[in-house]
Amino acid sequence: MIVLALGTFWMIDLALAAGSIAVLLGLLYIYVGNFRGLRSPLSAGLIVFASLFLLENFAAIYFYLAMSNWTGSASYAIPMLVLNGAELVGFATLLYVSWR
Repeated sequence: MIVLALGTFWMIDLALAAGSIAVLLGLLYIYVGNFRGLRSPLSAGLIVFASLFLLENFAAIYFYLAMSNWTGSASYAIPMLVLNGAELVGFATLLYVSWR
């Protein structure tokens, strides 16, 4: 099973990316609802923004699974963990503000 072959930091990276995907789906739900009601260019831009980050997080999960078998890959996992954590906090803050 590939999940057992992953190191701890790669598993945390995967969990953070999955969390970001969940938050981005919530943001897309809000932005699409706003676009249907307002038809503003800002709402359309926010949909594109969230969609591109959603695509980035799906690609990140793929690359985390691919890179986890590389020699010395743990040295890449820790900086990615920090970036993914910051990204998730930022998206969660945006979701909180948008939901209100």
